[in-house]
Amino acid sequence: MANSQLRDHAASPASLALLIGGGLLLASVVITVIAQPTLFPYAEMVGPALFSAALLVFAFGVRGVGSVTARRPVGTTALAVLAAWLLLGSVLYGLIGDVFSNDPAPTALMAFAYADSFVQFALALVAVMQIARLGAVPAPWNWVPAGIVAAVTLTWLLLQVLGGGSATAYGPNLLTWLLTGLDGVARIGGTVLLGVIAIVLADRVNRRATTNVPLVPEIQI
Repeated sequence: MANSQLRDHAASPASLALLIGGGLLLASVVITVIAQPTLFPYAEMVGPALFSAALLVFAFGVRGVGSVTARRPVGTTALAVLAAWLLLGSVLYGLIGDVFSNDPAPTALMAFAYADSFVQFALALVAVMQIARLGAVPAPWNWVPAGIVAAVTLTWLLLQVLGGGSATAYGPNLLTWLLTGLDGVARIGGTVLLGVIAIVLADRVNRRATTNVPLVPEIQI
C-alpha cells in the first residue's frame, strides 16, 4: 500500500510541473553551452526554446496544478509573455545574423533589438515579484528568482556603463572581458540554480505528500 501511494504521489501534477520545468531549464543550459552551430545549425534557437518551454510549464503547471504563480493572471501572463518574447527574440536574432549578415537590418528588427532587454526586464520583474508574493513556492525559495533577476540586471548594467572602453590589440579591454564573463556566469549559473531548486522541490513535494502536508499550496482565483 505504501509503495502504491508513493507511486501515485510521484506522478502528481505539482511534482511533474517542477520536475519538467527544472529539467527543461537544465537542458537549455546544456544545449546553449555545448552545442556548436557548425554541428547543430539551429542550436542558437533550441536553447531559448527549451527555456521558454520551462517558463510555460512553471506558469501553467501540469493539468492546472503546480503553477509557481498560483495561476493568478498577472504573474502567469508575465511568465507566458516572457516565454513567447524570448522565443521570438531568438528567431529574430537568428534572422538578423543569417539574412542580413552583410546588409543593414530593417529598422523594425533593429528597434526590436534595442527594446529587447528592457521588455525582458519588465516582464521578468513582474513575474518574479508575483512568485515571491503569492506563496505558491515555499520560502525562502520564492525569493530566489527575484535574486537572480537582480544579479543579471546588475551585471548587464555594469557591462553597459563600464564595458565600453577602447579595445586592445588582443581584443576587448580587460574590464569588458571580465564583465562579459560575469554576465554569462550570472545568466547560466542562475538558470542552473533555478533548475536544481525546482527538481529538489519536486522531490520534497513527493515526500511531503506521503504525510498529507502540502508543500506547494495552490491559491484559488
